[in-house]
Amino acid sequence: MAGARRAWPLVIALGLGVFVGGFDQTFVTPVLAAILGDLGVAVDELERSSWILNGYLLGYTVALPLMGRLTDVYGPRRVFTAGMLIFMGGSVLVALAPTLPLLAGARAVTAMGGGALVPVALAVAAQRLPRDRRALGLGAISTLDDASSLAGPLWGTLIGVWIGWRGLFWMNIALALPVLALVLILLRGAGADAPPRDRSARVDWLGALLLAGALTALTFALAGAGERLREPWAAAALFAGAAALLAAFVARQLRVAAPLVDVRMFRRPRVAIANAVFLLEGMALVTAFVNVPLMADLVWGLEGAGPGLMLGRMVLFMAVGGLAGGALATLAGHRLASAPGFALAAAGLFAMAAWADQPGPAALWIALGLAGIGFTLADASLYATVIEGVEEARRASAVAVLQLWQTLGMIVGVAILGSRGLGRFDERAASLFAADLFDITEEQLLTVVRQTMDETFIVAGALMAIAAVLALGLRGRSRGGGR
Repeated sequence: MAGARRAWPLVIALGLGVFVGGFDQTFVTPVLAAILGDLGVAVDELERSSWILNGYLLGYTVALPLMGRLTDVYGPRRVFTAGMLIFMGGSVLVALAPTLPLLAGARAVTAMGGGALVPVALAVAAQRLPRDRRALGLGAISTLDDASSLAGPLWGTLIGVWIGWRGLFWMNIALALPVLALVLILLRGAGADAPPRDRSARVDWLGALLLAGALTALTFALAGAGERLREPWAAAALFAGAAALLAAFVARQLRVAAPLVDVRMFRRPRVAIANAVFLLEGMALVTAFVNVPLMADLVWGLEGAGPGLMLGRMVLFMAVGGLAGGALATLAGHRLASAPGFALAAAGLFAMAAWADQPGPAALWIALGLAGIGFTLADASLYATVIEGVEEARRASAVAVLQLWQTLGMIVGVAILGSRGLGRFDERAASLFAADLFDITEEQLLTVVRQTMDETFIVAGALMAIAAVLALGLRGRSRGGGR
């Protein structure tokens, strides 16, 4: 128990690093208009603004597997330090960026640093905490990660007004430096950077290059699908290139002595299930993140900070779910923490689809609360399932891959919302105009918007119902002594 008490300050400090890294992803949302105006982006080019967000997601996705493996090989101190320095350097580049393409590239650099922080924090929590406290530590880190999604837009709204959008990125330095210093102090001591147990441990740089190429091509293809590319052949070429690079990557991982990603871990049913449900969760989560504020704005007529605060209710419950999930996994096991969580998320999303045109407070809080708690109740269990399902020298890279699946789910979800969702809206709007071109009311158009959003809520709820069934295959409980 004494060892656990000494480990908790380090776990919380690493979680603060994760918070700062995730914080950067979301605080740009309130200042997007200011960024575009300052960089001279014309009104008819606003679709380019998506790369302010996509650039971050791309850098984060590409960095995760590499940074996870680097943590396994070189230890948490070096990788956390490198990640924080890259994050701060990228923030400086963003603050100085004179054009939108350079800003998007700098955001990718920032995310590459932020991508190192999550696997480091989770791996150290798994290493330093006893097994009967492991899920609690993983849940605490997950909660801080989720809390950053809530705090980011608030920070961007309140602080960005005073210091401008460039000032927000300079503030990243002021936030990150104390966290880095604290983590380095707490990481000092025996075993902080012990060498990995297998003597073959090294980094497969060629494999990292192949995977980075595959993920980059896939992200561009999905982003293009979300923007409904006028040249379908371009998206098809990108998808084909991503598939070819991914096939080459998997073939190499099965052949080399020290793979970047141990793809054989997916032969273990519980590891495969954990990754699959995290992909589904990412797709459903981004649906709620996009639809809730849009519905508040377009359908309910909320203005100013209203749509963001509406989403903030759900994110607040996500933080609660992260902490509760760690405790529940410790007491009841991974299956009983995960399957009910996804079932709650499904219920919340179905309740959103059933919202009235002007839902009352109870309907709003119940739906947002169920979805928020459900989305994160399983996180600690999924992290623990993967950590307990791989060898100790592979823990950081394994949880990095788990995070990768969730991020890919979010990218896929955005693409589906942008292509299929917009397609369904166009179909309904065309039928409406065909019926009566000159007598279309605003209420009728809002009904079309509402019907399209309801459909996406239902699809997202179905994904969570599937995840709940799959999660019944999880086993394990973070109880007992040892590590």
